[in-house]
Parts: sequence; structure tokens; C-alpha cells
Amino acid sequence: MQKKLRGKLAALLVILLCTAACVETVLIGLGATAAIGTYKWMEGTMEKDYPRPMQEVWNASLKACGDLKLRISSQQYGALESKIEAVQPPDTTVKIQLISRPNQITTLKVRFGLMGNQDASAYFNRRVMHHLGLAAAE
Repeated sequence: MQKKLRGKLAALLVILLCTAACVETVLIGLGATAAIGTYKWMEGTMEKDYPRPMQEVWNASLKACGDLKLRISSQQYGALESKIEAVQPPDTTVKIQLISRPNQITTLKVRFGLMGNQDASAYFNRRVMHHLGLAAAE
């Protein structure tokens, strides 16, 4: 009788350990997915990762520039890194940098003005998301 109880407890312990490991794996995966959807604000520059190739994010960025009525002063497209420099009327400079990452992820960095404007940068990213079909924009 006591052997059966110990056997059942041992089986329950093994099941709990396996379940705990699965839960950790799922949570780590969810954390990695959530990280793609977050913004980073560093020294006036907003940074966001998009699960799309460089060309798609480049096109969406150009469309977002049009939405915000930014006047593009220079643009340089590359497979690994691309840059757009624009002016927001009357005279705010806007710098946009795209960096290609592994697994079809593109990092977009945007800075409005010398010190950065978090609201304008967030709105620019929402427009990019809209053009990528990732979320409804305002």
C-alpha cells in the first residue's frame, strides 16, 4: 500500500516538474514575442522592432513620412541599413534609420528634432504599423 502511494507521489512530482518546464518555455517565448512589440526610448530616439523584412518597413516608413507631411531631404536604401532624413514644417529635422536583423526583423529608429519628441515618434511608429497592417492607427 505504501509503495503504491509513493509511486503515485513520484509520478505526480514528475508531471509537475515537466509542466513547470513547459510553462517556463511558453513564458520565455511570449516574452520574446512581446519584446518585438515594445518601444525603446534612448537619448531622444525611439526604437521599435518590426517582424517584417527591410523592404516592407522601408515602404511603410516612406508612406508614414507622407502621412505626417514630412519633406524628405535625403534617403539611402540598403539591404542591411537604410536612412531617411526629412524636415517637419516649419524646421524640425527628422532622422529615420532602419536596421535589418536576423529572422526577417527590422529595427526602426526615429528621432524628431535635436532632443527628440516622444509623442511625434510614437505617432510615426503607429503610422508605420498601420501601413504594415499590424494594428489600426489613429
